[in-house]
Amino acid sequence: LGDELPSVSTEIHKAVESERNLCRLRHPNIVRFLHIAQPEPATVVVFMELLDGRSLERFIDKPLDELTIRDFSEQPPVIHRDINCSNIIVCADNTRIKLIDFGLSIKLEQSVSHMSASTQAPKGTLNFMAPELLGAGESDSVQYSRESDIWAFGCSVFQMASGARPFRGNQSVYQVALKIANSGAPALPDGRSAELRDFYSRCTAKDRRQRKAARELLEHEFLRKNL
Repeated sequence: LGDELPSVSTEIHKAVESERNLCRLRHPNIVRFLHIAQPEPATVVVFMELLDGRSLERFIDKPLDELTIRDFSEQPPVIHRDINCSNIIVCADNTRIKLIDFGLSIKLEQSVSHMSASTQAPKGTLNFMAPELLGAGESDSVQYSRESDIWAFGCSVFQMASGARPFRGNQSVYQVALKIANSGAPALPDGRSAELRDFYSRCTAKDRRQRKAARELLEHEFLRKNL
């Protein structure tokens, strides 16, 4: 009402445009956004694909075998900003996965600060946040990027391989940042192949510039070899 109307209208417009961007996504491992409607000025309705399955986190009741880890290792073409096993759905056939929950996602050509202007805290899931988003060795100007998604994907690989979230038991940004600064990403459990260990290390390099791009990871021996 009154003076608030322009700012509210701007926020609604941003929300609608964001959802329209998601409706343009076409990828076999991304949940489909089918249609967006605006029946009233302040009401936005999004129609999405109905998925029959469960989250990868619930699917992992014990460490997964390497064939399953390989089959689930896909990287979608967006900056998602909250990749974790709760935001990956294992479809009912137990062979396909789809990435969901794009509340923090952006188009690739956009850049956004990793700090919220209102909360001054990093967004996303703590256990899966890259070092640069936690202030572990990088400046506050570092932004969300493909590299931060690669780190989060690597943390998802860790959970598939170990059966537990990385940095379990650390409850604060400071604790996780300190653990990463001192020790880097947690080590995979014993018994995992050299190929998986190398694949994981390429996703979780502390220096984001040393992490491999998704296209390079898809060519890695771990994903190409016969298990």
